[in-house]
Amino acid sequence: MRHVRRSLAIACISGCAAVASLQPPVEPPSPEPSPTSPAPDQPSQSESAPPTPETAKPEPEAVITLKDGQRFTGYIIDRDPERLLVRIAGIPTTIRADLVERVNVLPPVIDRYRAMRAAIEDNDAERLILLAEWLRARNQFDLALTELNHVLAIQPGNGDAIRLRLLVLSQKNLAERPKPTSQPAPATPGAAIPPKPAAAPAQPAEDMPVLTPDQINLIRVYEVDLKNPPRLSIDRDTIASMLEAYANDPLLPSDREGRDALYRTSPVRILDLMFRLKARDLYPRVRVMEHPRSIALFRENVQRAWLANSCATTACHGGAQSGRLRLVASKPASDATVYTNLLILDRHRLPDGKPLIDYDDPAASTLLQFALHPDRAAIKHPRVPGPDGRGNLWRPVFQTKEDRRFLQSVEWIRAMYRPRPEYPVSFTPPAAAPPGPPVER
Repeated sequence: MRHVRRSLAIACISGCAAVASLQPPVEPPSPEPSPTSPAPDQPSQSESAPPTPETAKPEPEAVITLKDGQRFTGYIIDRDPERLLVRIAGIPTTIRADLVERVNVLPPVIDRYRAMRAAIEDNDAERLILLAEWLRARNQFDLALTELNHVLAIQPGNGDAIRLRLLVLSQKNLAERPKPTSQPAPATPGAAIPPKPAAAPAQPAEDMPVLTPDQINLIRVYEVDLKNPPRLSIDRDTIASMLEAYANDPLLPSDREGRDALYRTSPVRILDLMFRLKARDLYPRVRVMEHPRSIALFRENVQRAWLANSCATTACHGGAQSGRLRLVASKPASDATVYTNLLILDRHRLPDGKPLIDYDDPAASTLLQFALHPDRAAIKHPRVPGPDGRGNLWRPVFQTKEDRRFLQSVEWIRAMYRPRPEYPVSFTPPAAAPPGPPVER
């Protein structure tokens, strides 16, 4: 059961709540289209685009509810009396049938889109942008562009719509890129050798590393709030190792009865002991199966709310020409991208050594000031000239400090563990600045 929970935890969302609130999904679904929706790598009205393998076997999207109350949204690949095979966040995951309470197959994407669109006023730019993001996450690029073009028609300077439109166009172009053709058969002796076709322009290699699952788990351990802990798992071997390695520490019971009782205590209590013992060698053996509150706030209020659609786009700090600060642009809702971008922002230093994030005065953080309208920012974002070297392509994320997203970003910074630890994670992104001095936890 713990294995199933751990494999599913990266994609846990409430599908029904996401539809009702018009919020984009926490995890992007797999690229297979819904039964009646347009194929993701071709325009919905195109007759000339080549068919794709995904159209041969559409996978219905469904909300899976387990008997312990957990709910997940994914695409059903296969199902039989013994197990349910679901694609969650692009990862095929097997769930034993006896763990499943019910499976609610969702209507096709196009039907849900029409229902949501009918509930939104034509001049409600904020909800239309959320709807466009929902469509983008489901690879419905043409519909997303339709909504974003409408927003820009009524609000030509809407920065959120401009940034999301650039992201949608980039992903649409990537999806529609022709697949490489197969190699021609070898020529027979004496046959004329056809001229060598011109080589296609080389695509830049993806040189942006991301954190591994073990590194992600270790960051989760360091961010655990013991007063509001996520779900944890600590096995008996780890507790035995702690009792053996720290046998003489007064924090641990000296009698056998007390030591045996530790095997029956809660994982939160055991982790609290590890923190007080500073048993850092054992931290990697703690399994944290949910995002700690600080990470969840970053994921929802920063990465998903504005970072992925502004700073982390390929046209900005998510591209190869991003300069000293390079963020991950691909798979913006994945755990690897969320935690990697968090680590980069936490460690990045400006040329003068100043950090991007001010944990003592979150609202004064350079990260947030750079995203603020220049008329109200204490630290103005550098000019981003156009291709001809003139103008300024940069647009603010926040208009004022009272902006809801600005306040939510401040809340995230305040939720991060204090004093700040230096995560023992070896990670050097391209053009990254060296980390600041370590803080013990």
